[in-house]
Amino acid sequence: MLKQFDDTFRAEIGRAIARLETHSHSEWVVLVKERADSYAQYPLGVGSASAFLALTYVRFATDFFDEWIIYAGTITAFVLGAALTAGLPGLLRVAVGRKRLARSTEIMARACFQKGGLHHTRDKTGVLIFVALLERQVAIIPDRGVESAIPPGEWLKIRLGFSRIFQAKNPAAELLIQLESLQPIISNYIPQVDDDSNELPDTLDIDL
Repeated sequence: MLKQFDDTFRAEIGRAIARLETHSHSEWVVLVKERADSYAQYPLGVGSASAFLALTYVRFATDFFDEWIIYAGTITAFVLGAALTAGLPGLLRVAVGRKRLARSTEIMARACFQKGGLHHTRDKTGVLIFVALLERQVAIIPDRGVESAIPPGEWLKIRLGFSRIFQAKNPAAELLIQLESLQPIISNYIPQVDDDSNELPDTLDIDL
């Protein structure tokens, strides 16, 4: 999936945001990250659970097992459980749980919002769209000038639209579609002003 969000995509995102900001006094930034958290404890937890189940099986099975088989089987179960969980994104997402995935994405998005200086715009009109690929989550962090200008019902529609991009066959293309759909909403509630200037880069590369 990361290949869909390549340099060509970044250029398309820049053009889409430029069109959006032409009609609005707001500053939009898109940040795509491979993951929002390492979740290192989850593969270890699954590996430990796998080892426990393997040990329990050989302990209470009716068949007799040599000691080396018990030892090797327990270690193998741990390694396989941990490796599969770490290596298969779908399995890791199941182990982590949707609530934790969403919370990690939100925390990382807010940290990037602060570190990227999106709160430094003149009229508090910065907005970060944070896309976490592993989590298959999108967090939208608006500064207070934008958040207060757009009604809650409209924000609900915006967030719902972006939350569906990973249901599409091409999430990158769907993200562009959702960006284009923002224009009538943003231009209506935060129209362009005469002395407007582009205060933020359209894409950021922030390491935390």
